[in-house]
Amino acid sequence: MKLSFLGANYEAHFENIQVTDTENIGTYRGAPLKRKAFKVPSHPHQRVQLTYRGVKYNHDV
Repeated sequence: MKLSFLGANYEAHFENIQVTDTENIGTYRGAPLKRKAFKVPSHPHQRVQLTYRGVKYNHDV
């Protein structure tokens, strides 16, 4: 997905998140309410160069 903010264009990457229902924790207005467990894949951090008010710095993303 291509995005822009204050004239700077960038590309957004979304990870696939696995969701599993773990248990029923109750009911809400007659419908069963389930707790969910999320598994987010880990990815290596990368170093990017950013600029704030004209000062450049590096940050791990």
